[in-house]
Amino acid sequence: MLITCNNCETIFQIEKSKINSKGQQVRCSVCAHVWTVLPEEGDKITLPKLDLSRDKNVFTEDMTNKTGSLKLRQDIPINKEKKHVNLFAWLIGVLAISAMLLALIYASIIYRTTVTAYFPAITPIFKMAGLNIKYSSENLIIEDLQINWKEDILRVRGNIRNTSLMRIHTLPVRISVMDPSGLLLSTHEIWPDKAIVDASSSVPFFAQITIDADEKAEIEVDFLQK
Repeated sequence: MLITCNNCETIFQIEKSKINSKGQQVRCSVCAHVWTVLPEEGDKITLPKLDLSRDKNVFTEDMTNKTGSLKLRQDIPINKEKKHVNLFAWLIGVLAISAMLLALIYASIIYRTTVTAYFPAITPIFKMAGLNIKYSSENLIIEDLQINWKEDILRVRGNIRNTSLMRIHTLPVRISVMDPSGLLLSTHEIWPDKAIVDASSSVPFFAQITIDADEKAEIEVDFLQK
């Protein structure tokens, strides 16, 4: 049999055998309303019939009104606001990344001598841009210097030490040969074994020179600035 909730008018189907002659209390599963159902009440309930003769335009208008009653318009500004927030955050991110890249490029230009010491492959890029790499002997010293004569052959060996805490470029060694009176006889340029020396490390250099001088000549070894 069919019964109708007195509160929300929802129709339910139950077995008539479960309702005794004095009536049976039931609870609506939709609105939780409780009422008493009598056996004869079920016979009075008929299902509503669909009116298929209604005009299609009326049906469409009813559905449009029902759809319009939904609060769909409230979602539109919320979605736009979210899009605006996401776009703003994206622009902030792009600007931040661009600023960091510009700062990195500026620092690499200012400190290009140090940068090229760690990344020698990018040295041609600076030269193509007209930015020269300036080398300095400020943190370089010559140590373990040995000078040997054998007939007209002069052998000079030693180490170039980096006293800084960063990698730096080495410089060529200049060997000057002078007579006892101080007259310069000849100069020779010698590059060390490596063009870059690590922090607190050293690289060796060696030169074998044939010169027209005697053992009384004076030898000076220093750096040739580039």
